[in-house]
Amino acid sequence: MNYPEIDQVLVSKSLANDPAFDDLIISIEPIPSFNGCPLGLYYPDTATILLPPNGLKSALLHELGHRHGHYYYDDLSERYAEAFRKIYQAKGRTLLYAGNHFENLPKFGTLFEEGESGAVEIALFNPLTYDELHDIKDSLYLYQERPPKVYYRDGGNPFIRFEFTKGVDWLVIIGATMAASVVATIGALSYAIYKVSDELPWVIPVSLLGTGLFFLLRSMVKEAKVRIS
Repeated sequence: MNYPEIDQVLVSKSLANDPAFDDLIISIEPIPSFNGCPLGLYYPDTATILLPPNGLKSALLHELGHRHGHYYYDDLSERYAEAFRKIYQAKGRTLLYAGNHFENLPKFGTLFEEGESGAVEIALFNPLTYDELHDIKDSLYLYQERPPKVYYRDGGNPFIRFEFTKGVDWLVIIGATMAASVVATIGALSYAIYKVSDELPWVIPVSLLGTGLFFLLRSMVKEAKVRIS
């Protein structure tokens, strides 16, 4: 996003005159960490939102939600920020996380309400074997819920995608499954989590998990000592 686009969002959503955003600073610059959610950061001490040059509208709305919750209710939770985003972006596919740390998966599970749809995409250094893929799929049938759909592609940049509806906490289960059966022996290149409205058909945006992200991951090694949003 650029600054005119940000202004347009604030005006079109009737947020420009909200007191919560009067003294808000929005800065567009590279985010120095890719191990949390790289889509946006909110610094509560200085009322500053940081968005990368390729930032998404959904990320802006999510970070505005952090500011809104902080200003009115002293609430910096991910749940509040995501609820705010959903009010102003009720439909569509929203990228919630892109990174390479599976231990962060559990905190994103709280953003999904019962019955909501989501997806996890994981790009791999090397293709899965038939047995590895079979074991991953098989492990998802151990729970008393409809298992996620699993899509796998081994051509070009290999990746695996899980499409789920929240019943049990599938993000925790998927993270544990991948860490146990794949990461230890193959190593995940990166992964992304999406929230998808019921109205939008599933799509597989392979470009988000391509080789370019690998080099971006390597270059962004400095940890941001701020709230991960």
